Amino acid sequence: MDTYNFLNIPDSCFMGNTIYKKLFYENADMSTSDKSLFTDTINKVTWLYCLKPETINIPAYRDEVRGYPEIEVIEVLVHKDYKLKRIAEIIMRTIPYPMLLIFKLEDKRQFYVAHQRTSQSDSSKNTIEEFIATDWLDSDSTLFAKLNIKQMRFTNFYALYSDIVDAISIYNLSAIIPTDDNITGAEARELSAQIEDIEQEITSLRARLKKESQFNRKMELNIEIKRLEQNRNKLLGGDAL
Repeated sequence: MDTYNFLNIPDSCFMGNTIYKKLFYENADMSTSDKSLFTDTINKVTWLYCLKPETINIPAYRDEVRGYPEIEVIEVLVHKDYKLKRIAEIIMRTIPYPMLLIFKLEDKRQFYVAHQRTSQSDSSKNTIEEFIATDWLDSDSTLFAKLNIKQMRFTNFYALYSDIVDAISIYNLSAIIPTDDNITGAEARELSAQIEDIEQEITSLRARLKKESQFNRKMELNIEIKRLEQNRNKLLGGDAL
């Protein structure tokens, strides 16, 4: 538990329970390859904290779109860095609560968060809106100080979880471009998405360029790549902030 003191979660929320892989095998819609992924990649899953009205003075939240009765903090100890997004998706769909999911590989950690909404076709299930993940973080990462929940809103669990998601979103953006203290989580996610879209388009055009034989078409592709690179560099230089 001491490892996660930076979260500043009260001891009353501590669980420390092992979540056995059998839970996912029996309750998740897992293919044979998914089960192999869990077996080969995961060493242990631990339910670290459960934040609910009975353990912390924060009310539950519900509207017509989502219900956040509690927040879970779950650690996944892994042997290797392999298909972690798929593992995160399975865990978040099987345990239908907003969660801070922490992958741990040796002395490094990686965080996954995602807002959820109630499925329109099945109210007992949640739909994951958007995965937000960090890179692997060393123990001296500046993000840890930003995840102190005592600095966040205790209005309800949706407000608290939104602050967690925003803190990670802003950190991710600050790792690649200059940011200021006024940027919001939504703005950070939008800029990150713009940069990622441009990067993917550049990668796609470069692949097409390698296969292109016509000189004129090569020139057109090169010009388009240069234009996209200029747009990306403007964003990376912080011009959009």
